[in-house]
Amino acid sequence: MNRENQIIKNIMKRILNLKGKAAVAILLFAVVGLFDACQKDDVKAVINPASGVSMTLTPSATTVVLDSTAAATTTAATLTWNAPNYGVQVSVTYTLQIDSMTGGFINPTIVNLGNVATQAYTKAALNLLALNYKLKPAVAGQIQFRVKADIGVGYQSIYSAAVPITITPYSLVIPPKFPVPDSLYIVGSATAGAWNNPVPTPNQKLTKIDYHTFGAVLQLTTGNAYDFLPVNGNWANKYNVSSSSANPLSDSFQPSQGPGSDIPAPAASGLYKIIVDFVTGKYTLTLLTTNPIPANLYIVGDATSGGSAHGWDNPVPVPAQQFKQVSNGEFIITIPLLATGSYLFLPLNGDWTHKYGGASATGGAVLADGNVPNSNTPGPGAAGNYVIDVNFFTNQYKVTKQ
Repeated sequence: MNRENQIIKNIMKRILNLKGKAAVAILLFAVVGLFDACQKDDVKAVINPASGVSMTLTPSATTVVLDSTAAATTTAATLTWNAPNYGVQVSVTYTLQIDSMTGGFINPTIVNLGNVATQAYTKAALNLLALNYKLKPAVAGQIQFRVKADIGVGYQSIYSAAVPITITPYSLVIPPKFPVPDSLYIVGSATAGAWNNPVPTPNQKLTKIDYHTFGAVLQLTTGNAYDFLPVNGNWANKYNVSSSSANPLSDSFQPSQGPGSDIPAPAASGLYKIIVDFVTGKYTLTLLTTNPIPANLYIVGDATSGGSAHGWDNPVPVPAQQFKQVSNGEFIITIPLLATGSYLFLPLNGDWTHKYGGASATGGAVLADGNVPNSNTPGPGAAGNYVIDVNFFTNQYKVTKQ
């Protein structure tokens, strides 16, 4: 308070030249103001967390082995910490920070907890967190946690020490009933290619939907049959059914290593969506009225090599701007793209009636017609050669720079 005392002395000297009540009022106002400022400085010094305020994070377990049993409802670990003592009563806000062992909390995962001084994780939540930090299933690894406490703008945050937790996660991949082949084809008298082997591609090559599922949309003829082949042109391995009385619309299939029957075609000829799932070991057929997969696909736009002068010319030049169909429902093109501009996918060259596109420069959901935001798919942001993969079974497109 020495500085304040000197200021008061200076003020008093000036006030001595004033007379009466005015002098007294001014003096009281100045002293009260300085006393209040001194009080605020003193309080701020008391709750300044830079010195002598600590917080300890304590996990319920430092080693956790996870499994999928009741994973969504079973608590795997609970983190708690003490409320830091600031010397006076204050409102504290907590933030849990999570990072890899080498991340240094430069860009941690953040969990805002308000004034709650605990955080519980179910087995499922902790498992997902561990997998997101690249811990391998069935292998012990570590991630670290710490807590940040704040009491308001202008005050220094305090942190607990980082606490590592050793976690053995489980895999989210369901083991398939049968080994999943790299590719899958359909052959048989129910198809356009009949029993000719190799089969016509890409139409009779099924599209891979995920790690265990394949799909195709095909015209099937009743009264006939078909099989699935992992290798086109090879009869050594195939998938069929155990009995000719199998349900044509959905049933179990088997690797043909002994007695078996071809899969019967549906009772009515028509266009069918075929899904083959190696996790369940079942095929499923759905009758369609129209084919959701285009016969061809083209790219048009001023992000293409034609630029703004010719990029939106339609029809587009082929084969330079025509996708290659690599399976029943997947199209791929390798093409130079400009940094700016935009583009669309057209099922018919020279026709604007229908279009496909997306909202992201790197990929995402395939949108159709008026659902394409701002009418076009944005350019990549950097010029170069790009591979664009459009999958109509996953309804996803992916843009990758070479």
